[in-house]
Formats: sequence, C-alpha cells, structure tokens
Amino acid sequence: MAIRGERHQPVEGLLGSGYVVSVVRSSTPIETHLGDDDLIYVTLPGSPCQVLISFVPHAAENFSATLIEQLRALADRREQHK
Repeated sequence: MAIRGERHQPVEGLLGSGYVVSVVRSSTPIETHLGDDDLIYVTLPGSPCQVLISFVPHAAENFSATLIEQLRALADRREQHK
C-alpha cells in the first residue's frame, strides 16, 4: 500500500490501453480517507497499479447516486429473469 501523499509516475495502463483495471468484489480491500484538502480519497487494488480516485464532496454524492441507480437496475434485471 502506498503511503498517503506519495507520488507515483503515471503508467500506460493495462497492456498499453491507458486503463488501470480493478475488479471490486465483496472481499476487495477498499481504503478511504478524508484529505487535508477536503477531498475524499478511495484506493483500490488494481493492475498494473493501484487505483486512486479522489472526489470533491458533491462529486462523491453523484458517484454514489450513480452506483445506487445501477444497483437498482441490476436488481430489476435479476427479478425479471427469475
């Protein structure tokens, strides 16, 4: 785990795609902290490097609402396929 505030060189991403991939499962360690800069930091394990997402408070609310919306859509889809 990187030390908070530690700087890393940018990477090209998985297979040069420009993307870092993190599959988040129920057992995936998700680390969060509130920075002195009032940003909310989320760190996830990923490949080829860890994923760091930082949110201003309103953006975190939007992200959370989007995830909740998608969870509802998934629940509806699963219900329809029963």
